Amino acid sequence: MKNIDLHLLTKVSVLYYREGLTHQAISKRLGISRQSVGRFLQKARKEGVVQIHIDSPLLHCTELESQLESRFSLKEAVVVSPAVETEESVKKTLGKAGAEFLMRRVQSGDILGVSWGSTVLECAQHLKPLDTENVTVVQLNGSLDVASYSTRAEYIVDRMARAFNGKMVTISAPMIVDRPEILDSIKSDSRVAAALEMADKSRIAIFGIGDISENSSPYKAGYFDQALIHELGRHGVVGEICGRFYDADGKIAAPEIQQRILAIELDNLKKKKFSVAIAGQPKKIEAIRGLLKGGYSNVLITDETTARELLKY
Repeated sequence: MKNIDLHLLTKVSVLYYREGLTHQAISKRLGISRQSVGRFLQKARKEGVVQIHIDSPLLHCTELESQLESRFSLKEAVVVSPAVETEESVKKTLGKAGAEFLMRRVQSGDILGVSWGSTVLECAQHLKPLDTENVTVVQLNGSLDVASYSTRAEYIVDRMARAFNGKMVTISAPMIVDRPEILDSIKSDSRVAAALEMADKSRIAIFGIGDISENSSPYKAGYFDQALIHELGRHGVVGEICGRFYDADGKIAAPEIQQRILAIELDNLKKKKFSVAIAGQPKKIEAIRGLLKGGYSNVLITDETTARELLKY
């Protein structure tokens, strides 16, 4: 590189990066065009005259986000670093990140589909009022309480609808019923049918990822028992979204049981503008990996430890 070129590259770089001058100001000061200023800045980066150093405590998280987006073809990944690695702290931090994502993405006129679960509940509680209009928040799956542990689905939908100045659409029916014919009867109800149609049309969907264990929200809510967990294990089920089951390869599993579930179909999640999975902790690694293989989510919100585990394979 000629000395005159290097001198001009350096001069332009100092004026732009250190002095904070605009392209127009540099153009006027040095007597060159604005287009030339842009070309010089690009060349300065390419030649190593300018090297960007980002000094932020969250830098490692953004690097993990980029790696996740590339590895799993995601529209966006959000990686958080909880203050402590307890289950409660992780959920609260994930919930806050989920709320921030929704506040960035939900627009007036949107339909937002939500599932119930402890992490989505945290998300609802961290939402702040926005000035959006005409937003509809609809349940993605049935939620009628069948045990002392409440799904709090109606509270979640109501809280989100209030935050977005919108209206709520709930599904006041069980997520899992005893026989397929019972499900057919419930789905024939005009209100349930309208809610499911609305869920199908949602532009954004946000949901937790459940592992198949006694720690899962469906188990605590009384929808799973030991017998069902054993049967799901026999079918190779590793995870659950909105009550729908899939195996380690992301394929829909346990078809007989699926015929008794009141929820949005998994394949419908692939059609969303933003299909947002929010989950973390190592115990859910297999469930999260299966979800990503199945392509049911194009946005993942997770914690740093989980992100690193996902990227190991």
